[in-house]
Amino acid sequence: MVKVVMLITAISVLNLLGCSQQDVHTGSSELALNHSDNIITASALSKDGQFNLVADGKTVCLWSISQTESPVHCLMGNDAQFIELLDISENNQFYLVSNQVSVRLYSMQSNKRIGEWQVANNIINDMDISENGSKILLGFRSGKASVIDVKRNQVSTFDKHRLDINSVSLSEDGAIAFTGSSDKKARLWHTTSGENIQEFSHGSRVNHVKISGDAKVAFTLDAIKDRTFWEVSTGKVLAELDTKLRFFEFNDSLFSVDNSLFLTGSPKQVIKLWRVSDGALVAEWQSEMTRGRSSVLSVAYLDHDKIVTINSDGLFEQWQLPNHSE
Repeated sequence: MVKVVMLITAISVLNLLGCSQQDVHTGSSELALNHSDNIITASALSKDGQFNLVADGKTVCLWSISQTESPVHCLMGNDAQFIELLDISENNQFYLVSNQVSVRLYSMQSNKRIGEWQVANNIINDMDISENGSKILLGFRSGKASVIDVKRNQVSTFDKHRLDINSVSLSEDGAIAFTGSSDKKARLWHTTSGENIQEFSHGSRVNHVKISGDAKVAFTLDAIKDRTFWEVSTGKVLAELDTKLRFFEFNDSLFSVDNSLFLTGSPKQVIKLWRVSDGALVAEWQSEMTRGRSSVLSVAYLDHDKIVTINSDGLFEQWQLPNHSE
């Protein structure tokens, strides 16, 4: 997930910050590529938008934006069956696959398996990997969380929540974990010791969490109405998403490199871009449906002026960010 290509230029950011809730940018997809003929069970975009990992029940294929005619390589057979979770390290060197029982780490260059881990009697609900692939965070249905130190081949497991963990997020350096649970809590904690840094209480189960790469800003979404940006150092609320909608979900989200913007993809084909300072919606797009209702599974920034997404129909789409003329 190389940082340089995901930077939003100063001009673009200033213009986005000047948008109002009544002036929301919309637009059509500039590019759409079909990455599978089957329904997608899981996907992951690299943070810079250059790579896309897609599982469809038969294969797990890595695609590159610079190579659109065929995948870079694929996992087949038993290695590709029952895959429900995927992730790509920010340095674009490693990818993760999981069938919710075990997790396997692969080299993106050679497609060779580097390691495999399983925590007994724990079902994996979500996972994340650090920037250089050295740490892996797993959130379990049991409320426990595990941190895998890849170089040491060491697994540390912590009792973090009373009920199932629904969503996890890891800082770039792998030092801070963020977990959201059905116990109505979201917790920030140290991955080495398991010690809590901040705890955020919600009115209902926490379905989605995200921490910025530098671990300065965090976001939580519960099942009913809480959708909050937090300052990590103080635990104070920065803003709430400016929307009257209730009961909505995010499959994926990503802070911009300067933490000013927040990109989200939902199960209802919708991609939205929010301003962190006040929670205002500044842009939204509608993903194309090719098999009825489709779900936006992954989102990422591309270069300084675009975003890319992948939906459950296997469609990779590219969208234009607002510019100074809008």
